[in-house]
Amino acid sequence: MSKYKEKTDEELMRLLVKGDESAFNEIYFRYSKRILLFMYKMLRQDEARAQDFTQDVFLKVVEKAEQFDVSKNFKTWVFTLAANHCKNHFRSGAGDVRSEVHSGSIFTYNQGEKSLDKQWKKEALLQAILELDSPYRETFVLRYQENLRIKEIAKMQNVPEGTIKSRVHKAVSILSTKMRVYRTIEQ
Repeated sequence: MSKYKEKTDEELMRLLVKGDESAFNEIYFRYSKRILLFMYKMLRQDEARAQDFTQDVFLKVVEKAEQFDVSKNFKTWVFTLAANHCKNHFRSGAGDVRSEVHSGSIFTYNQGEKSLDKQWKKEALLQAILELDSPYRETFVLRYQENLRIKEIAKMQNVPEGTIKSRVHKAVSILSTKMRVYRTIEQ
């Protein structure tokens, strides 16, 4: 598989279309953890569903390999598949149940007070991200946690770049307001 590490994602997709299983394995190796984490965040920490959806996305990669335009960016395409899968799930009404952050996990007796505060803030931020409305949550996660460019996100969501900038600004503003209490605790 080492000969595949040097290939671009787009070259791997060309090989996948020709039936090269090792090309798929390399794509899966490169993206499976990132897609799983994206799904986990988008599906409000439902780990089992995130794993199922991740497998669904990679099935679509295989099924739709011939539809992929190799002159385009693969990363944008695969995250579009993932985002659309989540959107369809929520549109169907199946995604109405919110999972809660397991707050008991932050209370470990081995941690010092500062470490506990840091973990608490981290979980509070994660919960605040989960509470964002879908377009803001998706845009925020893609921009700041998947490090996609504004232009890539705009293509994925099929909206103008200005809309993405607005969503990012709104998401950051909402999160900043929700996390303000932690700034006052620190002082």
